[in-house]
Amino acid sequence: MTEEKRVLKFAIMSNTAVLQQWQRDVLDILQQSSYAVPVLLIMPEEEQVIAKSLVSKMIHYNWHQLFFRQYYRHFFRPKAFSRVDSSDIFGKLTVLRCRVKMKGRFSQYFEPADIEKIEAHHPDFILKFGFGIIRGDILKSAPYGIWSFHHGDEQKYRGVPPAFWEIVKKDEITGAILQRLTESLDDGIILRKGFFPTINHSWQANLDQVIQLSKSWPAEVCHEIVTQQTFPSESDSPPTNAEILKEPENYTFMQFLFMQAFNKIYFHFREMFAAEKWQTGLMKARTAEVVTGTGYLIDKQMVHWLSAGGADRYYADGFVIREQERLLTLFEAYDYRTRKAGIAASWFSERDAIFTPAVPVLEEDWHLSYPFTFRHDDVIYCVPESLSHGAIELYRFDVAGMKLLHERTLVPDMAAADPTLVFHQNHWYLFFTPAHATNIELHIWHADTLDGPFVPHELNPVKSDISNARPAGALFSLDGNLYRPAQDCSHTYGGRIIINEIKVLSETSFLEMPVSTLEPPPGFKGIHNLSFSGDYMYFDCKRERFSPASFKWQLFRRLGLISNKKGGSR
Repeated sequence: MTEEKRVLKFAIMSNTAVLQQWQRDVLDILQQSSYAVPVLLIMPEEEQVIAKSLVSKMIHYNWHQLFFRQYYRHFFRPKAFSRVDSSDIFGKLTVLRCRVKMKGRFSQYFEPADIEKIEAHHPDFILKFGFGIIRGDILKSAPYGIWSFHHGDEQKYRGVPPAFWEIVKKDEITGAILQRLTESLDDGIILRKGFFPTINHSWQANLDQVIQLSKSWPAEVCHEIVTQQTFPSESDSPPTNAEILKEPENYTFMQFLFMQAFNKIYFHFREMFAAEKWQTGLMKARTAEVVTGTGYLIDKQMVHWLSAGGADRYYADGFVIREQERLLTLFEAYDYRTRKAGIAASWFSERDAIFTPAVPVLEEDWHLSYPFTFRHDDVIYCVPESLSHGAIELYRFDVAGMKLLHERTLVPDMAAADPTLVFHQNHWYLFFTPAHATNIELHIWHADTLDGPFVPHELNPVKSDISNARPAGALFSLDGNLYRPAQDCSHTYGGRIIINEIKVLSETSFLEMPVSTLEPPPGFKGIHNLSFSGDYMYFDCKRERFSPASFKWQLFRRLGLISNKKGGSR
């Protein structure tokens, strides 16, 4: 007999039937997940609006916030805030109008009779899109409580406006939480938390990004409740003493406008004149030296460098594997003139300490990078990133012919960045970040065999963190422990590498903790890939240089003469 799937019931708090686009998206994702259905719409009791005279408005207007309020009213247009009629959803629900009682300036308390009416519909949770700061027994009216978004890291920024103060304070990371509300403002029980790169040249873009990448969280929590039968507890959420921020005053907002304008100019200047120039390096270093707990420093004098040469080409994403008595390196070979890369290979002679000339081993119609290389059943395989191709492909390396030969498709219809396999406890796990959040969301798929089929992990995305999600090379074992290198892109793309120790990895669980860091050596601005083979460590490092081909492409793109279709996952 098949066990019937549990479906959660939820109520919606909203002030109006016209939702913002992101709120509508949250409801659509929830309903499409089939883990939850809405049963009740809770709205404020309609009140008669008493018109104020012009004089009264002039007297009570917050003139010290005039610039911000006028900008917000007339110019601030994030896509997430566009209005969407949601009567097709709300029209099917029972509508309960509730009166709230004010205590203090901001706290709203529901009447006991209204709380009883809400509880009579037996919602498992309440999703809050309306009302103000609610407190009291309403917070206990559903078993899983009242869920609310806060678009900011509650440990740093409480209050309003969302995703704004991060730009003013030059914070490179903008956080977001989905919380179960408690009596304390923005200090609830964390259900989901993510960290995203601050887009400092556009407040609108910064807010849209944070909202876009967090709107699936309620559905993910429902999935966890139904399939895992778990729910975060209060002990999982550290308290916060962060300052409660308010709308900026005139002087601060003018400073912000100048700052945003400067950041936009600087952003375009760097895109035009400072192209990424990667190169790979090989040196003697064992895994135990890198997992130090204090961070590992690369000595440039000990590195054997492999560079593409020329202003418009570079090598990156290197992997090394021992083949008999030689070290085989595979890496991305990128050309700004074509805005496309293939996979190239080179042998390293330990005796002479030199690389053989790089030779192309794989070209496809699409951009290739990150040639993750591994050995299985005495065969060398490679899974290069094929993000624009939209599938994860497996290749076999022909040593004699120096070619990568297509073996099979591992995961069709999947645009994945930096796919990385590991065989752990007789099971295959495939780590990657998806196209819509290449530097932020870590996903895992798994299979019993390399032949698949690969299926998604129940907790996907298992992590949303700009500073520690995207794969940065092959996982490795040391003293019985499994370690995963990840990119820290919070400061810049591929800024440094975080080494995580994986504490739990199964078909239903995942937990890792950072244990060490790997900074780029002096003179470089990034490092984003790591691979070990015996006594050797192979990695890449980034500088920024002027590339004539990149400058031409960026200029033509801004003039609307070409479209941005090619390129990798950056």
